Amino acid sequence: MGQLWDKLGDLSRSNMYPYHMPGHKRNAGCGMDTALFFDHDITEIDDFDNLHDARDIIMDCQNRANALYKAGETYFLVNGSTCGVLSAISAVTGDGDTILTARNCHKSLYHAAYLRNLKLEYLYPQRISGYDFCGAVKPEDIDAALKAGTSIKAVFITSPTYEGVYSDVRAIADIAHSYGAALIVDEAHGAHLGISDRISEGAIEGGADIVIHSLHKTLPSITQTALLHVNGTIVDRDRLKRFLRIYQTSSPSYLMMASIDDCITYMTANGNLWADSLMSYHDKIIDATRQLQHLEIPDDNIVNDPCKVVISCRNTSISGSQLYDLLRTRYALQPEMACETYVLMIITGMDTIEGIDRLIEAVEDIDRRLGFARDTRLKNDTLSTDTAPKAIKTLRDAWDSGFEEVILESAVGRIAGDFVNLYPPGIPIIVPGEEISQDIVSTIRDSLSKGLNVQGISETGKIRVIT
Repeated sequence: MGQLWDKLGDLSRSNMYPYHMPGHKRNAGCGMDTALFFDHDITEIDDFDNLHDARDIIMDCQNRANALYKAGETYFLVNGSTCGVLSAISAVTGDGDTILTARNCHKSLYHAAYLRNLKLEYLYPQRISGYDFCGAVKPEDIDAALKAGTSIKAVFITSPTYEGVYSDVRAIADIAHSYGAALIVDEAHGAHLGISDRISEGAIEGGADIVIHSLHKTLPSITQTALLHVNGTIVDRDRLKRFLRIYQTSSPSYLMMASIDDCITYMTANGNLWADSLMSYHDKIIDATRQLQHLEIPDDNIVNDPCKVVISCRNTSISGSQLYDLLRTRYALQPEMACETYVLMIITGMDTIEGIDRLIEAVEDIDRRLGFARDTRLKNDTLSTDTAPKAIKTLRDAWDSGFEEVILESAVGRIAGDFVNLYPPGIPIIVPGEEISQDIVSTIRDSLSKGLNVQGISETGKIRVIT
């Protein structure tokens, strides 16, 4: 049990009466369904420290997290990894600066660019041959972009990706530092990396300057809990703390902070056991599905992260959305998300062997029922600057402009006034300020027709363009 949770329990058992926030007054017997959490839910009172100026128990909790991950400093995040991304980018850039980023990064990167009025130079990761998702960011592409770029302040990459692809962070860090640029790694899906010898090293060990972890994505912690780690001397830590104070709530949840602390305590004591369970589940799924006739689950040569199971239906008669619905409705298995030709499942060391067996049995059953249909939809090429949207205005100028909504076909040649994202994970098809081409309209139409979750298109099928 975590130290903070213990201390909250001591308070709930004491005779100290709360003449302070929150308004539920720790009255767990009020009859509300959610009241079981009330007796541990407090605000910053005496003896409980302050997240924004940690000097006591919260500082101790953050130090224990740092001892597990072995970074320079570690900070608790209760506004999710999003506030970590916003703080990290803000800390290493000034108004109008340029950062280098992979196009397939999370939308929080774009929000940071808007808030800081940044210019974005894009990398376009190559699609993995035969699959409909992007591969790693190549160090040589980073080097070429930094060599050609002008005064790039930071490099921002996502590793592992949503689908579980690792980039060579160590090589990328060396290259970025040779040009004087900071490396920020959105490792939201990799909080488990480096906690055991059985799992690959993470971006902290790889030399990144700032690393952001969503604990809740793969580790036993409640939703919205995250960590930010900082290394080295490139990042001004006082400046970083300032932006953490700006982007994090001034009323941080002690339930969330206690969950983070309890997660760290658990993983410190049980990390190897957790990793052993994860790897045994992962290996069992891969081994049991090698003989599938129609569906395919790529191994760790393609999907590097053992927490990610990609079920590809690229050579079948069904789409990813249809496979997703089958898994939910017929087998009561809730996937993480669906794309055109695959479904993504997340496993962790907290799964059960019964749950893993149910997944294997479901995949085998679906495979037996499927016919074969060679998929011709995939484009196993490189996302290139030749087909990328052209930026006409800065993100901030465009997003702050007036707009109107028009049907998609009328938007060709117009400038986007809002994001259009495929969600999850929130990767933009078009960014405010970019010219909408016929290819972009076709991509949006195709995604909608396949039942994918496209954010930024109205219920009437219209898109925002600037006026």
